[in-house]
Amino acid sequence: MTPGTEASYRERILRVRLHIEAHLDEPISLEELAAVACFSPYHFHRIFRALVGESVMEHVRRLRLERAAQRLKSAAGARVIDVALDAGYETHEAFTRAFHAMFGVAPSRFRRTRRRPAPRRPPPPGPGLAAPLPVRFERLPAIRAAFMRHVGPYSGVGPTFDRLLVWAGGRGLLADPETLVFGLSLDDPDVTAPERLRYDACVAVPASVAAKGELGIHDISVCEYAAVTFRGPYEELDAVYRWLCGAWPPRSGREVAAAPCLELYRNEPKTTPPAELVTDVFLPLEPASLVRA
Repeated sequence: MTPGTEASYRERILRVRLHIEAHLDEPISLEELAAVACFSPYHFHRIFRALVGESVMEHVRRLRLERAAQRLKSAAGARVIDVALDAGYETHEAFTRAFHAMFGVAPSRFRRTRRRPAPRRPPPPGPGLAAPLPVRFERLPAIRAAFMRHVGPYSGVGPTFDRLLVWAGGRGLLADPETLVFGLSLDDPDVTAPERLRYDACVAVPASVAAKGELGIHDISVCEYAAVTFRGPYEELDAVYRWLCGAWPPRSGREVAAAPCLELYRNEPKTTPPAELVTDVFLPLEPASLVRA
């Protein structure tokens, strides 16, 4: 496969992955996805497996089950049967078998052991946090973001960000110091295996920028977020996520939206000591009017 052909194939498979992620709630067929990629169905599944490392339907099933696990962890009143139906399973029994095969426990037990009850007092900070971080509410405008995807441990995102910033710098997109450079953590490390974690390195771009090659486009809608500011090395951000996404929601009176967290980087890691790095972490929220009584 020539470099140009490989880039084209990867671009088309990225289109498919984004299509799957945007339509997890809907029936998805091999023929539909092959059409998105502009491949014949006969060859498409082999190309997908070669570039992604799992078959198309294995990929869809895994994403649905991981999303179900995240919902069992975070959604206060979710019934297992409702989570099963949302994951595309017609019966509780079929969902339980598939869930147990992937996570090693039944859904009900997973929820009991992974959910954190709402504490009567503010929960203690996690490892790496000297104290609970002040949480503020912020409403971010719509953002068009160009991104490059990293798949693997979050600690390995550096080279992907380097390629993105070289691309953005070559087009003058970083000349404005107000340009947003951020990351989208698409998976929960407590649910997804390290080698399958998805992370999109992003930079805000004008509407004229289009997807090409390994470069994808996210159009992020206007949303309200619970936000915290963390000062310290990126390696300690896991403690921030455990605090903001795990300990804070049960006592907040708010529902977490089904969208990825956003990490906004406020200074340059190559020239800033790790202890002085500043990162804003944004947890997306459902509108306050949708909060259950």
